[in-house]
Amino acid sequence: MLKEEILNALREKGEMTSTELIEYLRDKGLEFSALEFREALADMVRRGEVEKAVDYSRRKFLFRLPQRS
Repeated sequence: MLKEEILNALREKGEMTSTELIEYLRDKGLEFSALEFREALADMVRRGEVEKAVDYSRRKFLFRLPQRS
């Protein structure tokens, strides 16, 4: 469920930081712990379902859907 909601959020909003993702999902009424979120997001990155990129100007990691060619 949480993984599906993360994917939906990235489809709707584009790339986001983990903090932005957490705030967005909680604003939608989802309840989860920080640990559950981190584990779900890390697993999705390992599986290639989500890409992790660095935004050097903001000094943050951004998460986005993989670019399909």
